Amino acid sequence: MITFKGENQEKLTKLTTLFFIILAITIFSDGYYVRMVYESSKSGTFMRSEEVYESGDTKIVIVSLPQNFTWVKIKDKWYIGDKNVLVRTFPIKDLLDVAYDYVKEKKLDISRDGVYRFNEDFFSIEIFVVDKEIMRVTRKVGDVTTTMYINKFPKQFDIKSILSKYKLVEESPIPEEFFSVFRLFLWSNVSESKDVLRISGYDREGKPLELEINKISGDFRVGNYYLKVLKATESTMKEIKNALRSN
Repeated sequence: MITFKGENQEKLTKLTTLFFIILAITIFSDGYYVRMVYESSKSGTFMRSEEVYESGDTKIVIVSLPQNFTWVKIKDKWYIGDKNVLVRTFPIKDLLDVAYDYVKEKKLDISRDGVYRFNEDFFSIEIFVVDKEIMRVTRKVGDVTTTMYINKFPKQFDIKSILSKYKLVEESPIPEEFFSVFRLFLWSNVSESKDVLRISGYDREGKPLELEINKISGDFRVGNYYLKVLKATESTMKEIKNALRSN
């Protein structure tokens, strides 16, 4: 049986809950940003308020509404937590990351100001550019529409001083070798059920990708854990093999 028990179970539950509601952040130059994120569906409307401090290879995201939590990206490492202790987690890819990755993967040009709309089989993305910066991103998947608004403000801050308020814990409840596989998603949702961590979303080509991490069986083994590929294109399957082989 899988050993998501005790402290690890508590850590993993918090990580997956926080990861699931993360949807947006800027990728602008160094600075301070305020964002509002709205998600609407048949079941209602959800709103979130965030602040972002970014300098060099460090990004700090402080979410104040409707839940209070913080996540940090330092180089190629991500940490998340609901207090001052942030635990190492899988790569976080949010709405603006998705927009930039989509544009890069499709080799699209959004250098001019205006509204850009892109339609795929399973979703659509709309990007609003002003002064060569993305100011709004809208994504529609089924009946769920998520829109992120971004505002940049002048503010003096010391990123190291802000970061010093948090304790970063390197230990992760799942093997770090799996983190490279998360980077193959254009975006994903993470959910936990009994004995299983499931990651579902779309690959960088916009095709469905669904994986499962457990301690019973799967297509790939890392330590005591298995990775099972539930849905993937042939090309993404090759990328998964290469990602795990390189670790």
